[in-house]
Amino acid sequence: MSLALRPGEIVGIVGRSGSGKSTLARILAGLEAPDSGTVTLQGQTTRRRLRPGYVMPVFQDPVASLDRRWPLWRTLAEPVRARGGTLTRAAAERALADVGLHLDLDRRPGSLSVGQAQRVAIARALLAEPALLVADEPTASLDVATTAAVTDRLRTLADRGTAILIVSHDRARLGGYADHVRTMAAGRLT
Repeated sequence: MSLALRPGEIVGIVGRSGSGKSTLARILAGLEAPDSGTVTLQGQTTRRRLRPGYVMPVFQDPVASLDRRWPLWRTLAEPVRARGGTLTRAAAERALADVGLHLDLDRRPGSLSVGQAQRVAIARALLAEPALLVADEPTASLDVATTAAVTDRLRTLADRGTAILIVSHDRARLGGYADHVRTMAAGRLT
């Protein structure tokens, strides 16, 4: 397949379960190597170490993606620190508020609902301001109002220059905020 993601663009990938959408997301996030071919992100291949914060994934299973031992504060600050930045508690609280959460930053992920954990994962990715954000079903656990707020934040991040790939089963929702929607079937983009 051939897929180009440009800065400031949201590309949606839809398809049936087992079609290869999540595998594509993991390959683009540098978490899995392709069986053949190359993946190039601003001149770097995913087989080499990318700079911290360059690509931020939002996983389909938000609970498993958060370290249960860490307070929310550390979870949110980690990708910012990896890029050499700092995060104030006020900025962390604003990031959570942007995704509809008002939580104690000292709480642990194990005390959150699945939807709350998903919003923390999204806030963490947004705070990193990555060159590429790869999100696998980022709104699957969210209610309609929260989904609208999150998709607005994703659009804002793209408008600031981040390339975003969204994997979803919901073509209609993707069509509302993605620049392009592609269909995947049997490991091929159509």
